[in-house]
Amino acid sequence: MSRGPAPVGPCPAPSMTALLTSFHLSAFRNYAEASLVLESPVTLISGPNGAGKTSLLEAIHVLATGRSFRTGRHDKLVQYEQPHALLRAEIQAGARSHRIGMQRDRQGLAQLKLDGERVRSQSPVAQLFPVVAVHPDTVDLVEGGSEGRRRLLDWLMFHVEHDFLDHWRALRHAVRQRNQLLKKRALSEAELRVWDRQVVETSDRIDQLRRARFQAFEAAFHGALGDLGDDLETVSLNLFSGWPKGETLSAVLAGRQEQDRARGFTSAGAHRMDIRLQAPGGAVKEVFSRGQKKLVAYALVLAALAVMADTDGGKQCLVLVDDLSSELDTAHGARVLAKLATLPHQVIITSLDPILPVGLASDRKIAMFHVEHGELRPVDSTGN
Repeated sequence: MSRGPAPVGPCPAPSMTALLTSFHLSAFRNYAEASLVLESPVTLISGPNGAGKTSLLEAIHVLATGRSFRTGRHDKLVQYEQPHALLRAEIQAGARSHRIGMQRDRQGLAQLKLDGERVRSQSPVAQLFPVVAVHPDTVDLVEGGSEGRRRLLDWLMFHVEHDFLDHWRALRHAVRQRNQLLKKRALSEAELRVWDRQVVETSDRIDQLRRARFQAFEAAFHGALGDLGDDLETVSLNLFSGWPKGETLSAVLAGRQEQDRARGFTSAGAHRMDIRLQAPGGAVKEVFSRGQKKLVAYALVLAALAVMADTDGGKQCLVLVDDLSSELDTAHGARVLAKLATLPHQVIITSLDPILPVGLASDRKIAMFHVEHGELRPVDSTGN
């Protein structure tokens, strides 16, 4: 089962506005030590290749989510010959300020604190401080398997549907227990029926919750896609529940029992959900060019951000945009940024040049920084 959103846990009361106001990192990648004060909703980080632009965004993502968007190797995050990396942030949530601190060693998370108190899981921070990254591997939402698309939709569900995580945790537990049972030589049919029932009940509820939000997600996707590319409006989305349409999950699990035993895992259920992307000529991943697939992937992220902003009065997110100009031509990159500028989210963008990217012309205040050799300094709008 995919990792999905962070497990639920004791969390601060959710706020509709959560802004990153300051960030500090030490011994992370090529940074010995650096601090960033954010006083604007849009921040541009410029610098040459290898200067540390992506590493800065990665550090923020690690603090907020517990994982890197670049690598699964914990040892690569800590600066060479240092025992651990330190990350700290201040978050303004409504009228209240929160402090987040993380220490990571080469094996993974060593300690996480929220407002000076140690927390046992990432979920309190994840709920308080929603972060999503747009980067070169975002195209995997289209080119890759179902896990990335499922994670994106469930990240959205985690932030807009209060009951979702309880059901998701219950499903994860039921699938894990069923998988362990399937691997036993002597299978208890009675015990299997217990976990089958749990998988069915939680999957049905999760499917209902996802479908209740999917219509808005689909509408936002088509709106974003129409704005990004004139020739991409024919892409259709289909929410696959995780088992064949028209069949009950209980019947599918019973029919696949021997197959699941042979493979050692549960092959049907809400943990197998997918968003299937279809064009008139076939699956998008098979018939679109790589450039077109990138636009479709960005539209999926923009759709999630739009639904989040429109839900229950609007919830803000920090969007990390890593070197969009290297992925798209100027015209399409400008369209992505222009669409992003219509949303109320906080944005940090990296760029080779200390020049405001085309598409960011708006009345939103923009702050600019330059990074080189792991050192950050503020610059004015002229690049000085």
